Amino acid sequence: MATSLVACTSIMAQNIDKPKAISSTYDRSSLTCLYMKFPGENHATEIASKFPQIAFSDKYYNNNLQNLIIEAPYSRTNTEIVPEEAIKDYLTKQKLAKSIISEWYNRKEDGTMSMDLIFERGMFNATDAEYIKAQTTKRGNALLQDYGNRLIQRSYILVFDYANVKTMSEAKVTDQHGWQATVTAYLYKIDFNEEIQAALYDCWIYPEDSPEVKAEKLQKFEQLEIPIEFVAKTTHSLSASQANPNTQLGKLTKQKSDDELLMELVQSGYDETLYYLEKKYEDFMVKATIYKVKPIQVKIGKKEGLKCDHRYFVYEYVFDEKTNSIKPVYRGVIRATSKIADNRQVATGEMPSSTFYQTAGRKLQTGYLVRQQNDIGIEILAGYEMGEIGGPYGRLDFRLGRFIGLRAFFIYLEGGGQQKEYEYYYPSYSWSTTEDVTFLRYGVGLAQGLMLTRNTELRPYIGIGLESASSDEIDNADEGNLSTMYLKFGGNLAINVRHNIQLTGGISYYALIGNAGNKNNSDLGIKWDEIFQDRKGLSGLVGLKIMF
Repeated sequence: MATSLVACTSIMAQNIDKPKAISSTYDRSSLTCLYMKFPGENHATEIASKFPQIAFSDKYYNNNLQNLIIEAPYSRTNTEIVPEEAIKDYLTKQKLAKSIISEWYNRKEDGTMSMDLIFERGMFNATDAEYIKAQTTKRGNALLQDYGNRLIQRSYILVFDYANVKTMSEAKVTDQHGWQATVTAYLYKIDFNEEIQAALYDCWIYPEDSPEVKAEKLQKFEQLEIPIEFVAKTTHSLSASQANPNTQLGKLTKQKSDDELLMELVQSGYDETLYYLEKKYEDFMVKATIYKVKPIQVKIGKKEGLKCDHRYFVYEYVFDEKTNSIKPVYRGVIRATSKIADNRQVATGEMPSSTFYQTAGRKLQTGYLVRQQNDIGIEILAGYEMGEIGGPYGRLDFRLGRFIGLRAFFIYLEGGGQQKEYEYYYPSYSWSTTEDVTFLRYGVGLAQGLMLTRNTELRPYIGIGLESASSDEIDNADEGNLSTMYLKFGGNLAINVRHNIQLTGGISYYALIGNAGNKNNSDLGIKWDEIFQDRKGLSGLVGLKIMF
């Protein structure tokens, strides 16, 4: 893959056992994104040139100002500085919140303002249910326009710091080209409360106002202070790289320029920052209701930034006799398919819906609440293989849906080990010997998840790997460790214990590729299963899988 990402964040998914924290309403938030540049820092100028080219998410109203680059208000060498406080002080002194609110109200140089953008965004934010309800009132669409006023309170500033930016050459990676970096993002919210909103309306200039009144209102606006508050900080390690064209993998890959890979690095910093903030912050989590079942459909889509395999928890509101109140109760988990609706339009009562598939829980019904709950997309399987090739086994599956648009598609890394007694023939000697041999194997492959029921998944896979053998005799021989390549294919059947814990069993087949080799990768001219008799074939697996 050209772009790889490793999340290093303290933001964790919210617990489904705390339903009282769940809001049933969702309004679009707005973002103002800024790149914090440290002058003179390695590749800072290149990052600054790419940042304005980011493809900003359709999920958020774009409140970006004309200049997206700010100069860092502190030095990295000053260990006494708290970055989030220093950035907040800088944004406050620059009156950035007032500039953003001015964008909302279309404020002109002469101080005049209008509600046009607020009304427009109120209409765009409305759901089909809100649209249908509004048509039953005397005010009609005017009611939807007024919804825009509540959207202003969801105005956020997101400041990006791309640090430790290096080319692969600078990072001493010899077989790849591209970039690596660490991105830290600081999220702030504009505190536009009712008191400040009233003070802003006192600054409203009307056509009939006298010059003296206009001057007084202009003065009031200059004195108006709109505070911001720190919300969250998240940090991720990034890389955007490719194997060099002179390598085996590089020859099979369409090569990109370092300039293209730098743009991918900057874009991935934005994408991954928002993805992980959406795991934590309620305002960024999409909420809707199930519109249809068989298949499951929800009236959200590109307008909400939905991508393939995005995860949503499902809740039913039930009456609690003990508290005499209605509360949400967890009912299951659904994920988006590749059928994502393009709903980037004003509601008409017939908004298109996206299709989902269920991965956990009970039978779902129309009207159930669905709530965005992003996951990391990593699954860890620990188990034991049984067969001629067996022993302790571990596997990491990485969900690729949101990157490539294929549902339940994975790339996996596996590893295993076994100590087993063999009477074997070693190529350096004219006799055979019997002793315990230690085998280590590791591999990589692709897998496709298939939901058989709401809580049962079959995951066929195919991969390639390498197995090595060592023992006292082998280690003392001239050729050293023996190894061979293998092709592995099979399928795992997983049953949910919880939505993120599964009991797993499987069957696989190890097929040898080529002859055995030595530590110098020389072909020894003899098959692996001739040295270690019958070491190939079927293996069974039992294990436990945890998903993050």
